[in-house]
Amino acid sequence: MPAPTWRWLKLNYYDLYDVEQPEAVSVEIDPAAEVEAVESRDFLLKDISTGMGEDMSRIAASSGATVHRFTIGEQHRASSPVRMQVSYWDSSCQMVNTELVLGKKSRMTFIMDLTSREEASGLGASQIRYRLDDGAHLTIIQVLHASSEYCVLSDIGGECGENSTFELVQIVLGGKLNFLGMNSRLLGKRSSLITRLGYMLDGAGYLDVNYVADHVGRHTTCDITANGVLRDQSKKVFRGTIDFKKGCSGAVGSETEDVLIMDDECINQTIPVILCSEEDVEGTHGATIGKLSEDLLFYLTSRGMDEDSVYEMMARARIDSVADHIHDDMIRELISDELDDMADRRKEMQV
Repeated sequence: MPAPTWRWLKLNYYDLYDVEQPEAVSVEIDPAAEVEAVESRDFLLKDISTGMGEDMSRIAASSGATVHRFTIGEQHRASSPVRMQVSYWDSSCQMVNTELVLGKKSRMTFIMDLTSREEASGLGASQIRYRLDDGAHLTIIQVLHASSEYCVLSDIGGECGENSTFELVQIVLGGKLNFLGMNSRLLGKRSSLITRLGYMLDGAGYLDVNYVADHVGRHTTCDITANGVLRDQSKKVFRGTIDFKKGCSGAVGSETEDVLIMDDECINQTIPVILCSEEDVEGTHGATIGKLSEDLLFYLTSRGMDEDSVYEMMARARIDSVADHIHDDMIRELISDELDDMADRRKEMQV
């Protein structure tokens, strides 16, 4: 976190220790016609900070994995999303590096599907760095749906120019360990950040999130929202920091979270933080955490629904509320199929 909280909470950071030297993972790429796609041995945007910190950047740099760089020129709009399919195999550690560079008043959507074989039990990592020139708009959509014995690390960092917008949609469905990091520097005047996170964890799944919005330019805005479901013995830590830097007068930032806890053994830890070095700013945060209300449960069951169906419907609604912001039929179908598979596995376990 940019600023530590009480040490006894033990939530200020998470160490990336004992991570073996990663190797490159093969990916399938479907680029748009207007986007230039090249492969490089190193990041062009080396100085950009990411949400998982310097340790993750060192892992990415030392991996030797190819950097997949996608560039779109000024005043160009990608006619279709750039798609990247990342399928991790049963290896100790695998890495994919990506770089996105958008010219002035350009627009691009980047979709990344991070998955693993059903029997895989290794660690897969991804780092994305981006730079938006004035007036550019970048949307990143990530879906993480690894096996119950797999660990996935997703790290993002970038800079936004004047009047530019960065939109991030992340969906986490299952998996053993999931780590998400995002650091966006809103450098230009009236630049904006929109982040939407949806997650459903079951079994002994774990999700650790660190989002940082750095407001540097004047009249910058950020909106961070998270909707999730915890089941069985799953655990989630959400760190969301809005940092109003000196000189960002007129900036507005908000973060909200809605967590549905389905079982008594789940653990949720939410740390919303607002740092302020400027007077003329507005920052808000809030969280709704708990189980379904007895009144709602009674209302729905009195109209013919059994209790299990009510819980399933409300849990899925949390993910659907985030998926509704994805305007791509292929990825929405993938999310729907994965939710169906998770529901089927739960039914099989109950038989």
